Amino acid sequence: MKVYLEIINKRGIPNLQFLINKCAEFLTFQDEHPVEPDSAEKIFYDHPEGYDISSKRIYGIYLANNRQLIGVVDLLFFYPDSNSACIGLFMLDPNYRNCGLGKEAYFMVEKEILKNSMMKIRLGVLEGNMQGFYFWKKMGFSLTGERKPYLSKYFRVMEKKLS
Repeated sequence: MKVYLEIINKRGIPNLQFLINKCAEFLTFQDEHPVEPDSAEKIFYDHPEGYDISSKRIYGIYLANNRQLIGVVDLLFFYPDSNSACIGLFMLDPNYRNCGLGKEAYFMVEKEILKNSMMKIRLGVLEGNMQGFYFWKKMGFSLTGERKPYLSKYFRVMEKKLS
């Protein structure tokens, strides 16, 4: 095990903000504006309308050898239904991409979802994020055919059934 997951609480906001600043290129592409000083705090409150935010978890992805935060996963349990979870954000420090750590972290996320008796994972990949699309395809996700608006762009919905 090279990485591990741990829930980030609000005391972890400064470290999360530091990570977000490292990932500014992706977040600027996604959100269509520069990273803001309170971007980390906003992750804790961002959720779909009508969603019970008490079922949301923010996981840090940490290097096992030195406890360094290298990624974040925003996970919505029981969304969009009681058998599903939704990954709202899965982001890795650019210095740690393309070396297998994202894959290792993702499979840990999958175990968390299974522990909570959910059988499907959904996520959205912004059009133009081909690296993200190919990553999720390698993780076993398929396009659902849904295309949803996000700011001036669209994201394509992908899902994976768990067994």
